Amino acid sequence: MSKALIVTGGSINVAWAKEWLDNQTFDYCIAADSGLEYADKLGLKVDYLLGDYDSVDKDVLDTYKSNTEFETYPKEKDYTDTHLAIMTALKKGATDIYILGATGTRMDHTITNIGNMKVVADCGKDCHIVDEHNYIYLLSEADGIHIIRKDSQYGRYVSIIPMSENVSLSLEGFKYTLDNYELKQGLSICQSNEVEDEQGIIKVHKGLIIVLETKD
Repeated sequence: MSKALIVTGGSINVAWAKEWLDNQTFDYCIAADSGLEYADKLGLKVDYLLGDYDSVDKDVLDTYKSNTEFETYPKEKDYTDTHLAIMTALKKGATDIYILGATGTRMDHTITNIGNMKVVADCGKDCHIVDEHNYIYLLSEADGIHIIRKDSQYGRYVSIIPMSENVSLSLEGFKYTLDNYELKQGLSICQSNEVEDEQGIIKVHKGLIIVLETKD
């Protein structure tokens, strides 16, 4: 198993998600707590359930529990359901993880979920958070050259936020280019860039960055 989908309990535009899923294939699907209700609405085959299930419709939960592997956690625990789902996906052998429902009105959850992607990066695997307006992933020097094709990028804008204290990167093919630039935490210089050439090239020389391909 290599490509895993996690559905968690943030905000998901179901109509958009159905369209997005039509162009995706996954080897394994994990529903984290109330993400199960979204998975049910999306008609997904769920392979694993986890959470305390206090906010999940009982009828929906009973339907899936009868034929799906599951694990029940206490409501008060050290890790969020999304974090537990990420760790479970890694244990199941995932090398490429996509998460739906990781963003929403609770910015604390959104920021924490982005931070949790580092767990995957530290294992040398890939992780992506996707919603109707954002495609979010991490890049480090270990990833080499990363290419964003203008004709297939997720949205008009590309923003970069340093996740580690010391970051050095170069950008080619963008409206605003950089050459071995020292990007410090707290700076907004890499917000709302745009791919101008046929492809934009990101090269991280040092550190870890958050890349957001976004649209309004």
